[in-house]
Amino acid sequence: MAFTYVGNLSTNRDKVRFYLRDTDPGQGPLPADANFSDAEIDGLISVEGTWQRAVAAGFEALAAAWRRYPSFKADGLSLNRSDIAKGYDDQAQDWRDRFGGSSGGMGCRALTRVDGYSDDIDSVED
Repeated sequence: MAFTYVGNLSTNRDKVRFYLRDTDPGQGPLPADANFSDAEIDGLISVEGTWQRAVAAGFEALAAAWRRYPSFKADGLSLNRSDIAKGYDDQAQDWRDRFGGSSGGMGCRALTRVDGYSDDIDSVED
């Protein structure tokens, strides 16, 4: 898994890593301190079209990754990982609000039905 971070924000990959705080190998924002690979960052940029929207998608991916892990309490100590996921969700929404886009086409949009009965009517009404 290749990891590249120059640190001068001269590349789109550097910008995405900077805002995701994924700048140190082995100390990444993913569970178990994992980093995004260069290929994953480059893929986000390609799919999203801009580095800003790739940051939003990165935050969405982080929220999904952290949501997999349960919260727990033991011996008076508690760890609420849903707070971590919620924080990344909030960051993603902030970036989406500022720079638009949806995550890889996963957003909502009107579709034209093609069922043989109503191919000229949108699936949502205004």
